[in-house]
Formats: sequence, structure tokens, C-alpha cells
Amino acid sequence: MLKLLGKHVFLIGIFLILTIHTTSAQLLGLALSLGNTLAGYIFDIYLRTENTLDIDGAPNWYLRNDDAEWDCAFGYAPGSLASVEKAKTEATKNLVAQQEQYVQSAIRDEVQRRKPRDEKERQLVEQFRNDPELKNFVTGQRQFLKITYEDDGDVRAAFVKACLSRENVVAYQKERLQKITTKLSKNRAESAFGELEARLNQPELDLNTPTEFDSAASKSKNAFEELDQEIGLPSN
Repeated sequence: MLKLLGKHVFLIGIFLILTIHTTSAQLLGLALSLGNTLAGYIFDIYLRTENTLDIDGAPNWYLRNDDAEWDCAFGYAPGSLASVEKAKTEATKNLVAQQEQYVQSAIRDEVQRRKPRDEKERQLVEQFRNDPELKNFVTGQRQFLKITYEDDGDVRAAFVKACLSRENVVAYQKERLQKITTKLSKNRAESAFGELEARLNQPELDLNTPTEFDSAASKSKNAFEELDQEIGLPSN
């Protein structure tokens, strides 16, 4: 009886380990796909047609995010020379929003290809979508490559070009994906092995009474029975 119980506990342990590895592989695959799609948006955006806005006095670089090295957003503020700071703030705000849009677009493309398969994949998508540190990252890494103040009588306004290194943005988002994936995989492992430990700590098990396992283990009942036959265990 104890030998049979030990083998069943062993089988449950093997199943949980396989589940952990499968979940981790699925999460890693989704994370890599999201990262590749996002990098495409970040590096290819400068090749796309840029929206234009007709603003009197705007310099020729305004609203042109066409540098292969730098991902840029722009700010405009009419008024006195003090409007330069307002334009900087506007450009930074737009740069944050631009990074958020890249992530949203990458997620949209991935979800259209295939919907998340389980709760862990849904958590990965949602945690990647919501980045509480993005503003701090942008503020710390941005560079104002262009600042122009026009004052020719008819036009008094400031124009600002705020940029991030495209490579730095990709590295930042890659690190986020790695952290999220590692955390979710670790949580799954802790949960699974906690469940196995609970089974090992059960004082008694009446093998003549059906035992309810968790939903994942229950779905694997047929697989366990086949494995029992292969290793020569007697059926209950």
C-alpha cells in the first residue's frame, strides 16, 4: 500500500514538474514573440509616413521621427520664451504615450495571432501592458535633441524634439519581459510544489476511496492510468 501510494505521489510530482516546464516554455515563447513584434514597431516607425501638422513657424524637423538611432516625440507651446519648458513637458508626455502605443500595438498583433492560452499568459499580457515605471524611464533617458524658439513678430512659440535611443528602449522592454516571465514561472512553481508538499504531508490515504485531485491533475487521470500500466502498477 505505501509503495503504491509512493508511486502515485511520484507520478503527481512528475506531472507537476512537466506542467511547470510546459507553462514556462509557453510564457517564454509568448514573451519572445511580444519582444520581437515590439522591436519591429520601435525600429521601423521611422520608415513609415509621418503625420504632419501645419503650424506657422514650425522648423523643418518638427514631427519628423525619421532617425534610425533615435525614437522621438515633439512638443509645441505658443507664448514667450518661458513656453520652452511647456514644450519640453509636452514632448516628454508625448514620448511616454508613444512608448505605450508601441506596446499596445505589439499586444494587439500577438492577440490577433493567437489568444492567450491560460491565466499565466493573460497575466503576462496585462503586466506587460501596464508599466508603472515607464514615465520614470522616459524622464531619465530622454534627450532634447532639438529646441527652437521662434519670435518673428507673427509667431512666438517653442518647438521641442525629445528622443530616446531605440536600442535603449528595446533593452528596457526586453528586461521587463524577462522579469515578468521569471516571476510568473516562479509563482507557478511555488504553487505546484506547495501542492505536492501538501499531498506528501497527508497523514493517511484510503486507496479504496476515490481522491479528488486538483482540476489539472484530474484532467491527467487517463495519462496516469496509462503510465501505471507501462510501469506495471496494479490498478485500484
